[in-house]
Amino acid sequence: MTKRKVMIHILTSRLTLGRAIFDAEEEALEEMEEGELPEEEEETPSPAGELPEPTELIMEGRLITGKDRVELVWEESELTGMEGSVTSVGFQRADEGLVSMMRTGPVRTALTFEEKKRHFCIYRTPFSSFEVCVYTRRVENALLREGRLHLDYLMEIHGAQAERCRMTVTLRPVAEESDAAE
Repeated sequence: MTKRKVMIHILTSRLTLGRAIFDAEEEALEEMEEGELPEEEEETPSPAGELPEPTELIMEGRLITGKDRVELVWEESELTGMEGSVTSVGFQRADEGLVSMMRTGPVRTALTFEEKKRHFCIYRTPFSSFEVCVYTRRVENALLREGRLHLDYLMEIHGAQAERCRMTVTLRPVAEESDAAE
């Protein structure tokens, strides 16, 4: 197993959708896939007439590569509202299209991203727990080859409005290339 320090650049954007995905039939999700969702260039303005601003974070983390599994790990900060939590994004080398995101600490969850699939989980915060539905539109995982992971997905907290989310993670090496090799 190899652990390397990396700089992690995360760019996310969210757009509120006009319909729910939690209880939608699979066919309805596929229909949304084909034409109901705005593309990047066509995003509709918010009620105030403004497009959503992307969020950008840059932090240090670790890329852990094993024979079978790859994990990208970082500590959340006050900026994300999840201070004290640790986030891990990982996948099996044999199936780069199935990506998991685990959070531990005060904010805890286990999200699964698998193209054209819907997954449910519990999102726990110090204040409350929520049931969450994630429908992944696209997974572009080139983390090991190009240092980039892109996720395009729909997410809904049960009973709230669904959002279309995009997250792009880009890695860059830091000066100290290798922490440990086991």
